[in-house]
Amino acid sequence: MIPEEKSPDLRISPRLVVGVAIMVAGLVLALDSLGLLDADQVFRFWPLVLVAVGVTKLLSRSPSGAFFWIVAGIGLQAHKLGYLPSARLWAALLFLLGAQIAWRALRGPAARAARVSDALDMVAFFGGAKSVSASADFRGGSAMALLGGCEIDLRQASIAEGQEAVLDTFAFWGGVEIKVPEDWDVINRGSAFLGGIDNRARSAPGSSKRLVVTGMAIMGGVEVKN
Repeated sequence: MIPEEKSPDLRISPRLVVGVAIMVAGLVLALDSLGLLDADQVFRFWPLVLVAVGVTKLLSRSPSGAFFWIVAGIGLQAHKLGYLPSARLWAALLFLLGAQIAWRALRGPAARAARVSDALDMVAFFGGAKSVSASADFRGGSAMALLGGCEIDLRQASIAEGQEAVLDTFAFWGGVEIKVPEDWDVINRGSAFLGGIDNRARSAPGSSKRLVVTGMAIMGGVEVKN
């Protein structure tokens, strides 16, 4: 009997949210050019994309910063609709940013190290994100840089013998930098449009530890190095 193939699980991620948002933006612009829709009225609600990103992070394995994304999106949306003056908006955002920095400082390095996972789930939007992994069984993950940058240091990590880790990247007007050990074999299976995916790592072809980099760079870049 031939075993029944299982369909892949549909995972709602921040990257999926941003991809759908870009697709909807293109559709709105097309309808606006045909005179069927007023794009300005629709784009007033763009901060809801930030709220959606925060919700997906809250429901994922890496909920770090989810609360900030949600509250920032709600604040920006209230400002766009005229319910929140600019002064109060900046005051709220600065308060949230300071609270997040203070909370991370209070947790200390030991608390952060205890939360290191074998998989990455990074998002950088109008800013930067950095992750250092020392996992003994790194399994890949995803990194998205949208008008920002992701810095991933895997030089202290390892992949189980005979296994393959897949790191899915997405750079849109941003960049993703990946540092890997020299005993890894790095395979580039990504694509670029007005951007580039550059593998400069001194990898070991034929190694039993293989990292496959997938994804897309649109007017941005992904760089792998040692």
